[in-house]
Amino acid sequence: MLATLTIALALADPDARPEVAPPPRLVAPLVELAPLPNGYRITLSRRGVEQFRDLLESTDEKQAAALLRDRAKNMRAGETPDDATAGKLELIAFVAGSQIPALRTELRDKAGPGGAVITVSGLQKADLPIPENRPLLRRVAGVVQGVAPLLPADARDTLLGLSAMSRTTPLTWRVEPRE
Repeated sequence: MLATLTIALALADPDARPEVAPPPRLVAPLVELAPLPNGYRITLSRRGVEQFRDLLESTDEKQAAALLRDRAKNMRAGETPDDATAGKLELIAFVAGSQIPALRTELRDKAGPGGAVITVSGLQKADLPIPENRPLLRRVAGVVQGVAPLLPADARDTLLGLSAMSRTTPLTWRVEPRE
């Protein structure tokens, strides 16, 4: 009875348009990585953006920066001082304290219906930063680089994206909507 009434009303009003559902979206992984010249690109699905944004919302950047600075101070004052690692930790503490609020805002404002694309660019080293005292890790990295051309395109992009992330010192980043 209700269906007949609905059809009769629709036929009575020639200007009535049926409600149209939004277009379907392809199912995509939460996070995709891809290398770029002098940087890398992180593509987040809508759900990935929401999870990352929740993580950023629950992060107290001042507390995180303070913990990283304390860790750097302990590394400098330990039995075997490591100034290089302490300096990196201080740089990460500065970035965490200053960039997390901006990234939180950008993700909130610029994420599109399909997610977001974060493009990071900076100074990129030619080789992976693997310490000399880690020969096994160096051999594994060599084997992985050797088999990379044999991998499927998406796995190869992820692998090369991870490599680009580890070799890049970020200088700039931007967030763009993903449709």
